[in-house]
Amino acid sequence: MAHHNDSTTASASGATPEGPPWQSRPARSGPDAAMSARPGAAVTAAADQISAPPRSLPASAVRAALDVMPQQMAVLDTQGVILLCNRAWNDFMTENGGDPATCGPGVNYLRVCENALGPSADEGQEVAGGLRRVLGGQADSFSAEYPCHSPHEERWFRLIVTPFDDGPTRFLMITHENITERRHAEIREADLDAEVRQEVAQRTLDLRSEMDELDSFIGSVSHDLRAPVRHIQGFLTLLRRRLNPRLDDEDRRLLGTLDGAALRLQSMIDELLKLARVAQTSLPVRDLNLTPVVLRAWANIAPETEGRQIDWVAGDLPVVRGDPQLLTLAFENLLGNAVKYTSGRPHARIEVGARDGGDHWVVFVQDDGVGFDSRYAGRLFSAFQRLHTEREFSGVGMGLVNVKRIVSRHGGQVWAESQPGQGATFHVSFPKPAPADT
Repeated sequence: MAHHNDSTTASASGATPEGPPWQSRPARSGPDAAMSARPGAAVTAAADQISAPPRSLPASAVRAALDVMPQQMAVLDTQGVILLCNRAWNDFMTENGGDPATCGPGVNYLRVCENALGPSADEGQEVAGGLRRVLGGQADSFSAEYPCHSPHEERWFRLIVTPFDDGPTRFLMITHENITERRHAEIREADLDAEVRQEVAQRTLDLRSEMDELDSFIGSVSHDLRAPVRHIQGFLTLLRRRLNPRLDDEDRRLLGTLDGAALRLQSMIDELLKLARVAQTSLPVRDLNLTPVVLRAWANIAPETEGRQIDWVAGDLPVVRGDPQLLTLAFENLLGNAVKYTSGRPHARIEVGARDGGDHWVVFVQDDGVGFDSRYAGRLFSAFQRLHTEREFSGVGMGLVNVKRIVSRHGGQVWAESQPGQGATFHVSFPKPAPADT
């Protein structure tokens, strides 16, 4: 919506700006191309129409007030005809090759917008519609932003339509504000955001590659350690058989300690292998109701609950996108933890439920066991980190690491809340399936 004119009456150099053609050519003159007030009865009448402020402010003072405004401004009547325009409007018209006959007072600005052709036709129709809504009282105001580039620079403007009344008569104030600096700042910000996103994506790719290499290393080393540990266990058994008649209580205690250490080392190696498999296993996701997944996990750990009195409570669980094998393993670890840490209760309660988190589901596993100090909750999901001693509860501290890895691969998060002696609640979030996928 540039205030210029590249009609056949323009100079022979042809160096006119690139603004929308519907603002600048006589056949498609533009809504912001009006520029100079022509002397005569029409302008005088227009000034008289808007010169009724308190204390009888003269029309010349109204014109002077408009002329000191830096924005291009014009006043329209109820038919959309330009009655008056300020100095900035005139200057812009002159600098951009505009013609008062197509840009100044007496020109029907509304018709110009309605008859816009070429690339700016859509903008012209939008402005015309906004003018009509304001004139008809359906809208209090109207604004639109548009490009108005010249051969020498890129420019953007914002058009603002504001109504005002003089008694029963309605007028429109048209303002064109230069927003080029703001748009350039937005473009720079968008470019910076794109650069940051690209850098983050590259770093994520590099990190994923490093993690894959680390998982492969863990799997390889863990596999290689299995044989030596089996040898240690085998020789300890052989040694005990050969020396059994001569062993005293202290000897048997020492051999038992070695057996326990070897067994613990074997368990740690097994857990590391599980972690490596979780990371390297392909993820064939599909729509998955978590209810049968949790029931299957509970059935798998049933031997651990023999002789126990446990109230098992399962609420309605959602459908998520996931791999059934890995998610079953995750809930086996969560439920197994709940069973383990409620072992001191003669009658325990374990509950699995879910709540709607907006764009994700939150599934929780809650128990009434020994709990833990929530200040150290972050350690729960680190390898070989435990908040209870081996004498209190057995384990190597890898189960929740596997849970975190599995949930992360499904695009979710896991966290825990607890207080000592008040049980624990583990929360797992899953993104909701897209509507097209459900």
